[in-house]
Amino acid sequence: MKPTTRYLAITFLMMFFAFAASASDLGDRLNRELAGGWGVLEVEIYSGCAGTYSDNTVGSVGVSSKAGNRFSEGELVKIDKVKVKRQRVDLLLTIAVPLRRARMDGPFELYDDFECQAQLIVPVGREPVKTADTEAILVHIRENLTVFRSLAEAQESDAWNGREPEPLPTDYDTTLQRHAVWKAQQTNAAVRVATERALEAAADIAEDLSDDTDYLAGFAEGAEKMSSFAVDECSSLLSISYSVYHKNPPKDRPSRWRSGYDDGQELVFNVLVADRLRTCQVPVPVVDTP
Repeated sequence: MKPTTRYLAITFLMMFFAFAASASDLGDRLNRELAGGWGVLEVEIYSGCAGTYSDNTVGSVGVSSKAGNRFSEGELVKIDKVKVKRQRVDLLLTIAVPLRRARMDGPFELYDDFECQAQLIVPVGREPVKTADTEAILVHIRENLTVFRSLAEAQESDAWNGREPEPLPTDYDTTLQRHAVWKAQQTNAAVRVATERALEAAADIAEDLSDDTDYLAGFAEGAEKMSSFAVDECSSLLSISYSVYHKNPPKDRPSRWRSGYDDGQELVFNVLVADRLRTCQVPVPVVDTP
């Protein structure tokens, strides 16, 4: 490496590490000031409500985001963390009030509450970050978020939009009980169907067993091969397919041996599936009566 190139590389590295140290110190100060606190947003925000912080970039004409769920100005948020970048500050926020959504499961209308999170990306310019000007950065943040020390203070603020989840139906507890009964009945019915299917497949093979010496030798080896079948999760057993676990017989064996090998595998597979499905039956709850 030429002396001039080496000098530039060292200078760049020194500048990089100096910036990293400054940003880390600034981030620590901002987190001490903000993280764990509460806020009311002065801008709209969007979230995918799927367990990750959805990006929201503050611009001159509002916030841009690709996330699908919109929350209007005045939304109450928990400040989880602050991250400092070269020309911006990212606020990792959890929206305090969950998003309630209805869904159908069979004949039942159910409601799920989703925790929604968002990353509010606030441009602050390079100079405040470079000089670690905490107050200048807080000015930018407060243009988009009014900060409070407690949840109670935030809820008492006139800036909070007052959003609450849609109220649940008055008989929703009964609906949940009836749904649990229906769900258990559906599960047990599916277990019965899968068990009968496996037993019928095993019976069909057993009826056609041959006493041919090559066939029986292949059958015994195929049965031994499938005896290591280890699946026991009920969700898998309900939809399991023999073709996924079938092993092709050696090509150098006689045709009757290979037929026995296939049948031995399939019979043991279905017997094991039927046996393990017995544990997949679930108790049917009793609905409380007034």
